[in-house]
Amino acid sequence: MAFRYEQEEKKIKEVLNTFEPITLDGLDEVKMLNRIDTKYVFHINQFAEILEEVRENYYALEIDNSRMFAYESLYFDTDDYQLYRFHHNGKINRLKVRYRRYSDTGLVFFEVKYKVKGNRTDKKRLKQVDLKHVLTDEELNLVQHEQLDGKQLSEKMWIYFNRITLASKKMNERLTLDLHVAFDNFKNKKAFPELIIAEVKTDKSATGSQIIKSFNKRNFEEVGFSKYSTAVAMMEEIKSNAFKPNFIKIEKIIKNGNYGNS
Repeated sequence: MAFRYEQEEKKIKEVLNTFEPITLDGLDEVKMLNRIDTKYVFHINQFAEILEEVRENYYALEIDNSRMFAYESLYFDTDDYQLYRFHHNGKINRLKVRYRRYSDTGLVFFEVKYKVKGNRTDKKRLKQVDLKHVLTDEELNLVQHEQLDGKQLSEKMWIYFNRITLASKKMNERLTLDLHVAFDNFKNKKAFPELIIAEVKTDKSATGSQIIKSFNKRNFEEVGFSKYSTAVAMMEEIKSNAFKPNFIKIEKIIKNGNYGNS
């Protein structure tokens, strides 16, 4: 029987609505010049309880009376998945190429995310009227890598999820919490209603993150987790040794309903 998340989602929304709200402009004030990014994956059945624990410490992003937002991302790669292979092989300078549509507002952006030496991530964005399935020179002008011919890029993977964004009241930490994650490679679909993917962005000078304290209390471990790379590794016949530890963790979470204590 498929996992039914409706009851958990109802509890999550009830707790989320008790948070003090923050606007997009307010969120922009949470600036971190020297930040640390950490990711965690855990079961949705613990999410409402965690939110309850930290609600006095964080604001929840609210837009048009909503606090949970639907995202659609269309990723591009070469036919031999060169961008995926950059990540799998641990290349220092790598990139992701995607269209992102914010389903609730209809906003669409073409985005290129560059992972550069160290932990820095640079993003180039181009606002568009609608999502394109074939990249034109306008988009390709943003794709710059000495080992990549951008003209070989084509659409490879849809990734769907809902996102909650929180900001620390100390204004030195932001976090995104993604749920209802689903992959579609135009041949098959995989959905993971059991999983929450959390990314915590904290200023290096900050101390005492309340959400990380809640994660640590439950023995959650930090993970290196890319939705796109995970989707390709799971759904394509391709070398995926580097990501197998994540597959094992995901299976444990889904099977046991917890993480680290199983």
